[in-house]
Amino acid sequence: MTSPLLKKMFARLVVIGAGLAFVIAPATASPLVLDWQVIGTGTGGTNGCTALNLPSPTCTFSGSAIGTHIGSGTYSVTVTINPTPFPNGVGSGGVCFFASGFAQTVTAANTDTIAFNTLGLLCNEGSLGSPVQYNGTYRITGGSGRFSSAVGGGSLTATLDLSVPLSFIKIDGTINF
Repeated sequence: MTSPLLKKMFARLVVIGAGLAFVIAPATASPLVLDWQVIGTGTGGTNGCTALNLPSPTCTFSGSAIGTHIGSGTYSVTVTINPTPFPNGVGSGGVCFFASGFAQTVTAANTDTIAFNTLGLLCNEGSLGSPVQYNGTYRITGGSGRFSSAVGGGSLTATLDLSVPLSFIKIDGTINF
């Protein structure tokens, strides 16, 4: 014989258990996606940005940065340039090239790193040797420390005045770690 009190208690436990399942499930089913932005200034390597006759020319942007989830840190982006420019340039004298970089890094204040791949266009503002602009996208591929399982992506823009050399960078997007 089952008492009516025991039946009511069992029914309440089932309702509470079902409610907890709905509360817990969404928290584990969807990852936390955060806004991420890094802004920096530094130097740049001039060898590959101007010497496009090398077998694999490169252009480097690196320096100090500040950003969300990293505090004060550093950045280093080196893109390999496809040495064949777009036909007919890009208007008033500028020349653009496809460029990509793998295993680029942003280093946080505590030395944890975020690694990412990037691809985009590297354009001279005028003739070869003039200031360059890189406009691309990136995909986060992991990192170290608290960023070891990081994923995300977004846009990356950088400029480099080859005569100084002085570079600026802005990374915008999302990150999950």
